[in-house]
Amino acid sequence: MVLQVKRNENAPPRSFTPHSSIKSIGSRLRSSIHDPNRRRRARTAHGSKFATEQAKRKSKTKSPTTVQFQVTSVSTPQTADVEMQDVEPRSSLTTKAYRLPKELLRPAFQEISKETLLTVEPELGEDLPELEYIRDAMEDIGPGLLRAVVSVVADPPKDALPTEIAITVNDHSDYPPPTHMLAIHGRAAKDAPGASRRQVTLVPAHSIVLALHCARLPKLTPSPSPPAYTSDDRTQLVVPVQPLCLPSPTTFSLLSSFLYTKRADHLLKALLPCPPPPTLGDDRTKLPAFAGRLAGTYTAQALLLHVNSVHGLWQNACVLGVYTDELWDTIDLAWEVLLTAMAISQGMPHLMLKPPASPLPSPALGEVASTPEPDSVASTPTA
Repeated sequence: MVLQVKRNENAPPRSFTPHSSIKSIGSRLRSSIHDPNRRRRARTAHGSKFATEQAKRKSKTKSPTTVQFQVTSVSTPQTADVEMQDVEPRSSLTTKAYRLPKELLRPAFQEISKETLLTVEPELGEDLPELEYIRDAMEDIGPGLLRAVVSVVADPPKDALPTEIAITVNDHSDYPPPTHMLAIHGRAAKDAPGASRRQVTLVPAHSIVLALHCARLPKLTPSPSPPAYTSDDRTQLVVPVQPLCLPSPTTFSLLSSFLYTKRADHLLKALLPCPPPPTLGDDRTKLPAFAGRLAGTYTAQALLLHVNSVHGLWQNACVLGVYTDELWDTIDLAWEVLLTAMAISQGMPHLMLKPPASPLPSPALGEVASTPEPDSVASTPTA
């Protein structure tokens, strides 16, 4: 999800006309929530599985088990000497040890505040149902909202970060436009001077999607009045810019797309070097073979890049307080696959895979087997 840069900067402004046919997100959610079929198929209470899995992992050990890998990277030094440009630079090999946890711990569960939801979407009304009904209803409109997000174009700021920004939404569907422009950035380096510039990524977003899934989301700047629409169905409006500091800015787009679509299969594909077997999540017996294929295809350095992506996604989910079960199941699966592939590539599959069970020895002559063999013909008890 990358913000598009507006190309036609010198085009004259178009005249705006109100567009009243687009139904608001709050109105859509209320209609879907009160559908009796929706209520019957709503999932179990949000967070119950998450809390159970978290407690299970805490009971295993006080400190998570770690595995260590030696990863060799190739670097080519750059030279600024003009006279040496025709000389091919020599590559250097660097080997570093990486200690990684076998399992990524889950943070303590925290439920979403209903007051926060009403602040960003007052149309939901005071008589809010269980939050899981709202999340379930959001799955129907989430993909449409995402289409509006990815169609946004804007002029990125050149100097300082503004408090608001003008955007154009080129989506022709009837879904509401984004309410905020997130300015995603990382923490400043400890040795960086106070006035140093930080890299900022602008990401359009709908406040209700964030508030519905992120229990630790910072307070959002209120959105302005409803937007105006041009005659060709393009939306032009001004939205507030919301700074958001995250441990891994580069992986926020993965998390954001998932919150809109809830497509765990798409997320898993994005986290791995190549598409996994379709039923890998339901059949873990396929994991060793798939991890072995990754180990034979990709270097440890390439696998480590994907490990870093999964770890960054995990960090962002912890900081924002996202506890969706499908997200965490996908993070766990991708982490296990990648670490297993790295273990196999380094000739240490035992670090991640359990050794196959040894067959029971045959009883010696004259001994009786501990497990009785069934008769070839079923016996019928007689009176």
